[in-house]
Amino acid sequence: MFFLLLGLMLANSASAARSTGLVKITYIGQYGANSFHFRAEEDVSVCSNKKELYFDTSNATNYKELYSTLLVAFSTGKKMNFILHDPVVCDSSTGAQKINQPNYYSLYN
Repeated sequence: MFFLLLGLMLANSASAARSTGLVKITYIGQYGANSFHFRAEEDVSVCSNKKELYFDTSNATNYKELYSTLLVAFSTGKKMNFILHDPVVCDSSTGAQKINQPNYYSLYN
């Protein structure tokens, strides 16, 4: 019974996230007082603006790490991978998809 419940929990959490694959960052910008947007060369979003993601910094604790990694990727041309977690939230004015958990990303050569 324990393993059945554990398997169901793991299957549920695995389906609640998807990887963007390796993407090149082509734009980073501030949007309002509490968020920043960034754009990828490839499609990364399920929202209407397929190439743009944003992160709300108003209640975040580790947004500076994400922002500095984005700056490194942008300035050096290195690629990043993001794990996007449900629920999908699309910004009504820009069509960008919100990053819900900013601690699932990596930088590649």
